[in-house]
Amino acid sequence: MRHSTTGKNRSKTALVLAPALTAAVLLSATACSGSGQTVSSDEPRKQTRFEKRAAAIEQQWPQVERTKGRHNDMLPLQAAQRPPQGKETSLTVTVGHGGCDTKYGGRVHETDKLVIVSGWAKKDKKADFCTKQLVSDKAKVELKKELGNRTVVDAATGKKLLKG
Repeated sequence: MRHSTTGKNRSKTALVLAPALTAAVLLSATACSGSGQTVSSDEPRKQTRFEKRAAAIEQQWPQVERTKGRHNDMLPLQAAQRPPQGKETSLTVTVGHGGCDTKYGGRVHETDKLVIVSGWAKKDKKADFCTKQLVSDKAKVELKKELGNRTVVDAATGKKLLKG
């Protein structure tokens, strides 16, 4: 025996299923619509000691404490020189580093109010014997915008080097 469905029963079934089907279609459309998220297979880059310290100084300024220990990737600076008039997009800092360091320089992190700087050095891996003498050299760091009224802060010590 064949079961027959009348027009009324088909309409009731359609009315019951319509909202569920609409919801399913909407959910699948939003899931696949592309939320603007960018997906990358690159591993996230680990923040350096200097980057972490600069972020902490931004949050704590002016109540900043000295860092513990001395690290070649974030050396304290001995001084900073105000840039000459018209050349305020660079800063000269004095880096104290070891006598056997073959390379040295400065790093900078800028905010609207602060210019946070530190020194860095790389040891000569081929040196057989090295004294613990401190050598001072000047290094130039480039700024993204003019120094203006910003305060220059040593990342390692938390001390103000220049008042902008």
